[in-house]
Amino acid sequence: MRRIQNVIFDLGNVLVKFRPDEYLLSLFDDAELVDRLHRAVFSGPEWFMLDRGVITQEQAVERLIKQHPDLASEITLTFADWFNILKPISPNVEVVRSLKSSGYNLYVLSNFHKAAFEFICEKYDWFSLFDGLVISYQHQVLKPEPAIYQILLASCALIPEECVFIDDSLANLAGASEFGIKGIHYQSPDQLRLELNYILK
Repeated sequence: MRRIQNVIFDLGNVLVKFRPDEYLLSLFDDAELVDRLHRAVFSGPEWFMLDRGVITQEQAVERLIKQHPDLASEITLTFADWFNILKPISPNVEVVRSLKSSGYNLYVLSNFHKAAFEFICEKYDWFSLFDGLVISYQHQVLKPEPAIYQILLASCALIPEECVFIDDSLANLAGASEFGIKGIHYQSPDQLRLELNYILK
């Protein structure tokens, strides 16, 4: 059995917090409005088009306002400052630093918008610790579509049996498993450390 040499991280809710409900509740004191905005903005097709890199944030706002004209000001406000909800999950960033100092190769495989990804890359210096980054908008493909795993393996010259992938989505882990990549279903910092210690020992 091959030894794990490469650790692949998702971003959202693994290395950076992504809690849109909390963000919306900080803006609007109306549970029904928050629910409508969550469904329209964060669960609608435009969000996935942003992840796929086929529209810009400005185009997404324009499309959403056309669909929900009664929410025009709320949609504009929601998009105005949402990048700032992307805060590091500090214990997991420390795991990244520890793995790097132990000699592991580190990668990111994530569904993410262009502008948001550029924002966090510029803001957080620990992105320099990664040996490779495969982000959905760069390739117009999303996890768990097979092509994104093929791109990761080919562009980073990885052997699947030497990799472990950490993601909070079982569907994304199942997609990786189809290529022979081991997975850790992320649930908490303590659980992540325990499972990594077991797999890497």
